[in-house]
Amino acid sequence: MAQGLSAECLQQIISYNEDDSKTLHSCLLVNRFWCHNTIGILWGRPWRSHSITQTSATKLIQTYVACLPEESKKILYNNGIRYQLTSVSPIFDYASFLRALDYDCMFWSISQWLISCWLYRVLNYEEEVKPDNEHQEDRVEDCIGEENERKTILVARELCNLFKNRCRIFHDLFLHNRAIQSDFPFLPSSSDTTNYLANLREFVCLGDNKSKLLLAMSKVCSELRRIFVGFPLAIQWKTHYNSDAMSYATLIESQTRLESICLYGYKSLVAFLIDSLISQSKTLHTLELMYTDFREEQDCGSIMLLPACKNLKSLKIYNCFIPPDDRIMPLTSFLQLEEFDFCNEWNPLYPLPQHEFWEEIFHNTENSLRKMSLWWIRADPKDGAQIIESIAKQCSNISFLHLPVLWINEILLLFNHCKQLKEFSFSGDDFDANESLTQLGILVPIALRSLTIRDGHIGGWTFTERSLEYFLLICRANLQKVDLTRCSCMTDRHFEVIARRGIAKC
Repeated sequence: MAQGLSAECLQQIISYNEDDSKTLHSCLLVNRFWCHNTIGILWGRPWRSHSITQTSATKLIQTYVACLPEESKKILYNNGIRYQLTSVSPIFDYASFLRALDYDCMFWSISQWLISCWLYRVLNYEEEVKPDNEHQEDRVEDCIGEENERKTILVARELCNLFKNRCRIFHDLFLHNRAIQSDFPFLPSSSDTTNYLANLREFVCLGDNKSKLLLAMSKVCSELRRIFVGFPLAIQWKTHYNSDAMSYATLIESQTRLESICLYGYKSLVAFLIDSLISQSKTLHTLELMYTDFREEQDCGSIMLLPACKNLKSLKIYNCFIPPDDRIMPLTSFLQLEEFDFCNEWNPLYPLPQHEFWEEIFHNTENSLRKMSLWWIRADPKDGAQIIESIAKQCSNISFLHLPVLWINEILLLFNHCKQLKEFSFSGDDFDANESLTQLGILVPIALRSLTIRDGHIGGWTFTERSLEYFLLICRANLQKVDLTRCSCMTDRHFEVIARRGIAKC
């Protein structure tokens, strides 16, 4: 098979597993041809947040340190970093494969590597710790605390220089508080012969006092596809936003084909940001509003401008301060919308938007809407019942549907109308579902492939393994995944029932 495929074709196939490090490691072992065509994909995004551990972080940094030029190793040695500075070069030039840099995750990885190396030297009597009686713990903490911080900054600088010199194309850059608070060493300088960030596609920046950084990025990046900029929740309501918002607007306006924008945690100058966002209306297809405050009259009025983004296909609103009256109605004007997410869990100050909002948005998108995720704290069947009914009657073409607490009559209503459902998830409050599972099994849409049931606010569904087995037996759909891990009634016998049916369980 390897000989029948060109390198380009094999890389394209393997790239579909770029977020699955275990599969990529298996591909490395097939043969030399597969190894050479997998190694770049595996090392393109080494800081996968869902797979990085203390052990893997230590090995990762050790590999990159081995790639450092001799002058960089000498700098580290002269500053007391004398761990594993071997002169043997690695088999591959791993640094040249990097396409996505998460600076804060890299910084943490370096810190773990330094601690691991220090402990190794102590345990092997290569480095002696001399405690001073009652100050023993403080002395040990100094060895891996402040000193570790200083060395981590130094190693991070040398690794950034390595990446700048060895890589010419970067796709993704993730910066958080650590990069913002320090003198971030990864931006191109006047001495650099090439702009290695020119092809950057995604830029994520969360933190405080990042105005200068955003302005610097606007000068070196003009081809960004996705921008996610904002403030962490811990500081978002304690910070002044003026200079930050204006710099973010400059970054947005400097792009030529921006496709996705997220406004995260802004509570002032929202109208100013949205005005700059309109400059990308031709290419913009995804808009995320997260923890954004529209309570000021000028900011709330800016919602009137959003329909100018006529090509918008995905709209996500998470825990925003948006008055639920007529002023929110312009958000129903996106006729090409394929995905709509709405979450009101975090903000109890405003109720759900009025019923007319839901009727209008479902009516306008009945031929285009395919994915929808709604979430609010629903403890009463009357709370939002009209929304569920409108979904059933107006969203018959929906394929992916994720909803909050549902009652059995509502699920039956959805199954009766939404025959194209492929993925469905909901929460169930305290309820004996043994008899109801039989009804659901008969009405499950044939197209359904994934089903998720979670516990609700005051408990969850209870059902025996026999009821579950009978449900799967009479279910007409070819279910490929059944996620019941967040159902408190589940036992090993329940999971054995799912396994016997050959269904993936999460």
